[in-house]
Amino acid sequence: MEAQYTCAFEIDYKHGDVEINVDGDGQQIRFTFMIAFFSIPTFFYLLLRLWKGKTNKTDIDGFGFAVSYYFTVQENELFIEHKTFDENDQPVTYKYKYDFEKFMKAIDQGFTKYLQEQREKGVLPLKVEEHTHPLSQQVIKEYGEFSAILNEGDNGAQ
Repeated sequence: MEAQYTCAFEIDYKHGDVEINVDGDGQQIRFTFMIAFFSIPTFFYLLLRLWKGKTNKTDIDGFGFAVSYYFTVQENELFIEHKTFDENDQPVTYKYKYDFEKFMKAIDQGFTKYLQEQREKGVLPLKVEEHTHPLSQQVIKEYGEFSAILNEGDNGAQ
């Protein structure tokens, strides 16, 4: 039986924080980002660089990101290292291994579902465009490009 991958997005509109939970192959990783209007498009951009084979390594660290994530793609496997701190403020590294294509498809489906839910709640389309809103036109545009490239076929998967 094929392993099921799922993804759920949660965005705090008041503070701009983002949580992305991906489940697959008996593992769950939680990405925690701040400054959603910056973090979400950057996340999609970095994942696409891996998908297109422009690099096989990238990191998510620095401005807008609460903790560090390091991604490596080898063949069709995605390795993620998540560096954070425990309750005693000691460094901790968690390691994950995912099927890269299933992981990417789960991210795509998760954000599509989230956008659909926000349309049903009346959040989208935005009444007034704010470039710093977590679901601004720019964020939606960047996601659209991510989804289109991801779904155009197997031409980019390693």
